[in-house]
Amino acid sequence: MTPIQFAFIIGIVSIGAWAVFAALARRQARPPSPAAAAAGGLDVPEPRPMLRMPDVSDIGRRKFLLRALGFAFLAGLAQFALVSIDFLFPRLRGGFGSKLEVGDAEEIRNEISTQREPKFIADGRFYLSLYEGDPADAEDIPAYRKANVAESGFMALYRKCVHLGCSVPWCPPAKWFECPCHGSKYSVNGEYRDGPAPRSLDQFHVEVVDGKLVVDTSTIIQGAPRGTVTSQPQPEGAHCVTIREG
Repeated sequence: MTPIQFAFIIGIVSIGAWAVFAALARRQARPPSPAAAAAGGLDVPEPRPMLRMPDVSDIGRRKFLLRALGFAFLAGLAQFALVSIDFLFPRLRGGFGSKLEVGDAEEIRNEISTQREPKFIADGRFYLSLYEGDPADAEDIPAYRKANVAESGFMALYRKCVHLGCSVPWCPPAKWFECPCHGSKYSVNGEYRDGPAPRSLDQFHVEVVDGKLVVDTSTIIQGAPRGTVTSQPQPEGAHCVTIREG
């Protein structure tokens, strides 16, 4: 049950309890009419002036409201506790920070190869790219070994620029990733090419399990250092981002 559903149920129960209590209090506080008293053989004395006593129904309502306020406070406190627990201990069943099953590996491979551009996975905040270099070169680069690049043939590139964290879009004409904030540029495999970025794009571990592509976004693997060139040393067309200094 979600916190919103819990609060909704508490509200319905509170309103129902208030309605029942108010009806009972009104019925008990109402004196019998003279006709009803006569029919029941009751002796109804003549009314005489007297000090007004507190209305029993008013006292009952006051007590009920105080209890209802206390109950509402406890319910709100319980809801806050549930939300806090859910925030502190998230259930990683999908999305960023968990293992994502992206889809059939061969279908994704064919899609990227046909369109000649990386596939963006919004739930994981990364781009899937085909590794275009020599698998032997990938084995010599620590970041690529951790990400399982040579074996899987894929690279899961974190979309955040390693300079100041801006989201880096794909530039179709150049076939590079180009940061619009400060002009850092990366190849199709996320390797540093230009700008103030201190290294290549960070990435995630990729593996193929029973034909399905699985990306582990729980651990960010630091990108390869500047000077790493295993493929695409030059852009294929015009840049989308040009930053002029001064």
